[in-house]
Amino acid sequence: MPTDQDLREVNRTMWSYGEYRHVADLLRPGAVELVDRLAPEPGTPHLDVATGNGNVAILSALRGAHVQGLDLTDEFFPDARERAAAAGVEIEFHLGDAEDLPFPDDSFSLVTSTYGVQFAGNHDAAAGELARVCRPGGRIGLCNWTSRSWTAHFQEILSAYFPFPTGHQGQPMLWGREDYLRDLFGARFTLVTERRWLWYPFTEAEALVAFFESCFGPCIAARNAISPPSRWADLRAEMVEMTERFVTTDDRGTGVPVEYLLVIAEKESRR
Repeated sequence: MPTDQDLREVNRTMWSYGEYRHVADLLRPGAVELVDRLAPEPGTPHLDVATGNGNVAILSALRGAHVQGLDLTDEFFPDARERAAAAGVEIEFHLGDAEDLPFPDDSFSLVTSTYGVQFAGNHDAAAGELARVCRPGGRIGLCNWTSRSWTAHFQEILSAYFPFPTGHQGQPMLWGREDYLRDLFGARFTLVTERRWLWYPFTEAEALVAFFESCFGPCIAARNAISPPSRWADLRAEMVEMTERFVTTDDRGTGVPVEYLLVIAEKESRR
């Protein structure tokens, strides 16, 4: 049976594949929305978990917050540091695990994660760590994919071919449900949630699948590992067929709306 460390190494390797920065460009509007809602003030101690190449971290630092970013995969950090330098901000980046944060209790007034922490193997441990390092009166801000989003259907197809390993709690889209989050974080937190949508500007399903096939680490890892290789054509065809059901034309043009839950959880102050 694989150990927790084995699972972390698998995840770290998987996310290192591809050109994640291109995927991060699609996710940036969610980061903008979250930082605007949180409105960090100058000097605010802020931890961004699963920071990737720094979308949220940089936006918060530009407002004067003292930001530290943490990710399981340090392959993202050269791009993150380059982007931070170009923006004229300083951010500390740490290699680490959301289920075992290397910070003392009550370290940060803001703790965030956009489309990341929900993929931790142990939901209770990850939520407990976010809560532990958040100061009384502080806030946790999240963007989480929902179960009816394009991302959830994409993940469902991948999981059918590549089930979560033993020891992984699975079902990351549960983090897109307010009732589940209330149970995870408990009575010490007051939650405000809102359903929002990203917009992936791909006019054809084939183009969106090809993009993720070339840039997105888990997708590349699946393609490399599938056996026999001919099975990839079946998996890919399922992705294209699924995506065709999401392609929409409206005043934004033609593309794929991707639903997520924006979450602000405020920790009660000490009495």
